[in-house]
Amino acid sequence: MLIDRYLPTFDETYIYEASVKATPDETYAAIRETNLKDPVIDFLFDLRELPRNVARRLRGEPVAARPPRVTFGQIMQQGPEWVVLAEEAGVELVIGSIGRFWRKDYGSHKVAQPDFIPFREPGYAKLAISLSVRAAGEGTILRYEARTATTDETAQRTFRRYWRIIGAGVGIVMRRVVRRIKAAAEQKELHAAGALP
Repeated sequence: MLIDRYLPTFDETYIYEASVKATPDETYAAIRETNLKDPVIDFLFDLRELPRNVARRLRGEPVAARPPRVTFGQIMQQGPEWVVLAEEAGVELVIGSIGRFWRKDYGSHKVAQPDFIPFREPGYAKLAISLSVRAAGEGTILRYEARTATTDETAQRTFRRYWRIIGAGVGIVMRRVVRRIKAAAEQKELHAAGALP
């Protein structure tokens, strides 16, 4: 998998797969195009942002508005400092981010694609996310994998404490994202087959 080139070793990972009743091409298109806005995901991110938003309100600053659409095809424009690491069209998309994700502001560190692998600055975590498809019978297996690797022992200890708090929420987000992509791909398949107007 392409993700293995960018984060072959890691501290934490989470994988979720689903069987999709659609072709790999339709499923891959859905990965890039599906609007990932979801009330449960929004609630979990609002919970994560609560201390920061309270502080903004106390300072009389506006709370940042959420974008109306969030897609993997446009995530680089929506932060936190995402970069496309690799893509094999129709097979796998890998995006990455570097930051101190345990901080209120995520501690984002902008990095270009060629600098992701060699990045070693102490105190950071590197996150790689892979979304991939493979044919399975008459359908597709959709796989979402997130890997995180820290750059030193201090960051590792801090990230592990943070992961204990957010790990369950990450699982919920990933499952809901996969379900949204699956539903979009299957609906597209039904339209293509003429089963839906």
